[in-house]
Amino acid sequence: MANDPRYDALLKRIEALEAREELLTVTSHAYQVVITTLLGNIDAETRDRIITMVDEAHEIAYSQAVSRSDKHLSDIIKGADEIVQRMFNYAQGGAQPDR
Repeated sequence: MANDPRYDALLKRIEALEAREELLTVTSHAYQVVITTLLGNIDAETRDRIITMVDEAHEIAYSQAVSRSDKHLSDIIKGADEIVQRMFNYAQGGAQPDR
């Protein structure tokens, strides 16, 4: 099996996917830091308005996914909302966000 070209191709694809996943994770963390820093450095009223708008957008998107019975999308939105809530908490002076 080790000499099978399909096996080698599969291993290369797995390596490429793992590299892409790592890059996406690093990029996501970088964006979280940037957004958290921006939110932490603007006046409280503007920050709170932005947080409210994002919360409302998440609620709308989640409701739409649920109404379409799109479990995969609703799970993605729910996971993204958890990340965003940690960022907002940190930007508002809360504990360090978990990664």
